[in-house]
Amino acid sequence: MRTLIEVINQPGQHAIIYGERGVGKTSLARVMKMILETTAWTVDFTCSSTDTYATIWREILSGFPLSESQPKTGFQPTGRTQTFTKPLAALLGDTNPSPNQVRRLLEMVSEVDRTVILIDEFDRPEDARFQTLFADTIKILSDHGINVTLLLLGVGDTVGELIKEHASIQRAIVQVPMPRMGNDELEHIVRQGMKTASLSVEDDFVQRVVRLSQGLPHYTHLISQHAGLCAVDDARDVVTVADYESGVAAALKDVSQTVRERYHNSTYSKRETLHKQVLLACAVASKDELGTFGAADVREQLQEMTGIRYDISSFASHLNAFSSTEGQRGGILIKKGPPGRFRYRFIDPLLPPFVVMRGTVDGVVNANDQAAPL
Repeated sequence: MRTLIEVINQPGQHAIIYGERGVGKTSLARVMKMILETTAWTVDFTCSSTDTYATIWREILSGFPLSESQPKTGFQPTGRTQTFTKPLAALLGDTNPSPNQVRRLLEMVSEVDRTVILIDEFDRPEDARFQTLFADTIKILSDHGINVTLLLLGVGDTVGELIKEHASIQRAIVQVPMPRMGNDELEHIVRQGMKTASLSVEDDFVQRVVRLSQGLPHYTHLISQHAGLCAVDDARDVVTVADYESGVAAALKDVSQTVRERYHNSTYSKRETLHKQVLLACAVASKDELGTFGAADVREQLQEMTGIRYDISSFASHLNAFSSTEGQRGGILIKKGPPGRFRYRFIDPLLPPFVVMRGTVDGVVNANDQAAPL
């Protein structure tokens, strides 16, 4: 937050906040907007996959009113006028705006007040020219010293894609990484949330939620909320470790449909297979600082869960299926490294905690044995 405020106070500078899905980027943007609204004209926009450069800027510029004075019609004394208000986007007409057109309109806005524009889910648009046009816009705004700051929020790949389109914007854009939360931060979320609801909570419950969340506050909130409701339904003001599994089971229903579909597609089979166990072993395997794990880490967790010492060759095909770009089980893992030393990483960071939640409900994994987050 301090870095973003410093960026905003430097004309010509912009920022991109990047990190995995579910780490709290949108929450950060929401809080920043509340803070900035007291000193700057602040507008926010959330992208969708169908958005284009034109649709985004038309919507953003619609948030800025433009006043026009025109002579009154009829038999009125000369010089009398009436004022009309319309959105700034009306000046674009029916054409798709160019970066220079956007710059000229934002220049009009900046003459009135310092302006901050937050664009969330910046990695979502699929339009082929989106990144190029935005890179050009950042370059032009910076070169002209326009008193407008763009704060972009996206996943890690967003930075590389943006800079690839215009290498020189590196000087104009500050890269702000949003890491996963630490254990102490997640613990604070649980305890403060319960306190706000006039509930107290057992330490064992807190530790289990922190371990399962793997640094993602989304799951911390979700499980704690449902566990708290279990306690309230039982007329208790203490959330106990016994509420953990009930909270997890209830929270499973609230996880996004996308995550649930990925889990189902990657593990479903009409016959008995190891896919569920291997995916769960991947989710709880020890990770390095980059969030990657090896086949040996998976083997260790498989033995822990099943009591059987599997050879890596017996589940290598499962890892390959999860890492494939084709087939119903593919698109789960990214595989990198030389043959024999492959490292794997989950593509969607929200999936591993869900897998652990399913394993907990199915009785396959003990909450106390879950791998701690990085």
